[in-house]
Amino acid sequence: MRPIPAAAAALAAAAFATPAPAQESAAPWSAVWTASPQAVWRDETIFPTGLPARIAGATIRQPLTLGYPADRLRLLLSNAHGVRPLPIEAATLARSVGGATVEDPQPVRFGGETRVTIAPGAQALSDPLPFPAEAGTRVAATLTYGPGAVAEDFHWDARETGYVIEADRPDPVVLAETPARVTLSAVFSDRPARAGVIAMGDSLTDGNGAPMDAMARWPDFLARAMAPQGIAVVNAGISGGRLLSDGMGRSVLARLERDVLASPGADTLVLLIGTNDIAWPGTIFAPDEAPMTLARLQAGLLQAAARVRAAGLRLIVGTAPPFRGALPGTPLEGAYWSPAKDALRRELNAWLRAATFHDGLADFDRALSDPADDARLNPLHDSGDHLHPSPEGNRAMARVVEALLTEAPDPR
Repeated sequence: MRPIPAAAAALAAAAFATPAPAQESAAPWSAVWTASPQAVWRDETIFPTGLPARIAGATIRQPLTLGYPADRLRLLLSNAHGVRPLPIEAATLARSVGGATVEDPQPVRFGGETRVTIAPGAQALSDPLPFPAEAGTRVAATLTYGPGAVAEDFHWDARETGYVIEADRPDPVVLAETPARVTLSAVFSDRPARAGVIAMGDSLTDGNGAPMDAMARWPDFLARAMAPQGIAVVNAGISGGRLLSDGMGRSVLARLERDVLASPGADTLVLLIGTNDIAWPGTIFAPDEAPMTLARLQAGLLQAAARVRAAGLRLIVGTAPPFRGALPGTPLEGAYWSPAKDALRRELNAWLRAATFHDGLADFDRALSDPADDARLNPLHDSGDHLHPSPEGNRAMARVVEALLTEAPDPR
């Protein structure tokens, strides 16, 4: 893996340094956990948000797993999609010991203060908090919201249970559970990784199909494999994500700067995208949208590659896995997949295999397809909806990327 250029490292250090009088050192930070922000939608007919009815005055505890070790940690809170200020009355970080229970919660400060109000469209980075932890450590961030707080920014498919609790205590009364992330968008470690890998894509990366609270998404498996080698891996997938158009979140092209290029320590992007661009036209999500074309997908991927490479990052692209028979028993059955859409998926994959604009190809299509019918997922890799991988499928995907990351470094 290529080291972070000295200029980029210095810029990252400056951006994530605590203001005077704390006078942080110039060492760069590393992203060790992420949940890409999405705008909260109001129409919950098809996909309920899973959010509590209101967050004003609420206390929400969100467990997570660190993908890389740390001596100190920082939290990044997001109001990126908000149109009004978001008041946070208090925040703590603690070791998670299961469910909503934690031990030894510590106050998190912002510019020395225990409160912070996040401006509309902005994010808030905490001060460094001494918190020695190894990769795989379970922690929990707890946020208490001020009066008037409104959830406008969240991450829908967390694959992790969060808890609305009565008060920020180690063993609290649980009032409700939520499957979404609220406000919490990243955790940074002061231990600079040898390389930082960001997995970006749609629900195949976000983990839809993986069991809740199991850490069984493919970036989870990859993070566990790479941390001993000094490589930090984080997940920037958004379920319903697309390359060219906004879906259940901003398009890859629209969020590339925020979720990848601005991430401290980022060295490599693994990009798996295109399934929803191909499949959504003609469904209830995009009934009047024209069918996708190979030329449009090519242009979008080349633009993403140009921006990633210009920022000095390495790019690994993934082929689109098969999805015949996807989403049975849902309003999308029969429209999400078609022979024409499958033909376009194959064209895209053939182009990616022959292309030279990337630094590596993760052939997820070949890793996951059924040997007896390569338009379908292998039953061993199928979560059951014929679209999303099972935990075993996610392991197979992680192995593909691991092999690429452990090859000889890019000589450029």
